[in-house]
Amino acid sequence: MNNYSLFTDVSLNPGLKVGVGGYLIVPESFVKTPSNLIKISELDEILVLRRFEDTSSTKLEVQTVLWALEEYCNGSTISESGKLHIYSDSQCVEGLLSRRARLESSGFHCRGGNRLLKNASLYGKYYEFHDRLKFDVTKVAGHTPSRSRNTVQRIFSFIDQKVRKALKLWVDQLEAEEI
Repeated sequence: MNNYSLFTDVSLNPGLKVGVGGYLIVPESFVKTPSNLIKISELDEILVLRRFEDTSSTKLEVQTVLWALEEYCNGSTISESGKLHIYSDSQCVEGLLSRRARLESSGFHCRGGNRLLKNASLYGKYYEFHDRLKFDVTKVAGHTPSRSRNTVQRIFSFIDQKVRKALKLWVDQLEAEEI
């Protein structure tokens, strides 16, 4: 059985409500590689980016993880895969597992009970994937100094730079179309 690590990150333009999500999946053994031996060109080949419209920060983080999990399921035989570990800097993504019992018992309603949470359907899908894949989630500290980055932080920093660049290019394109 092979264990895998899934890295996700996003970049959002809240004014335009558009964002870019990115993910890459590597064998868990890759994460154990010393950070100075990782070649950026290798990461560039496996990074996948996607644009999202009509989104918010929390929604984009969860949308990106769900999209990556769907791609992971479509690209592998789950029965042959071992453990999946997700790395994200999203407090929401990391905290959803600990909030599950409360969210499900309330039917994904706000504490007052009269209003459905904005991202209720996304949270439900997240839990469906968790039931199927039994993944773990680790929150990555974002924006660490490059000299002190371990392998996980180096991979995450790479994705962060790429999604930011992709969003900037997209926003520039959208603004040019308005002229």
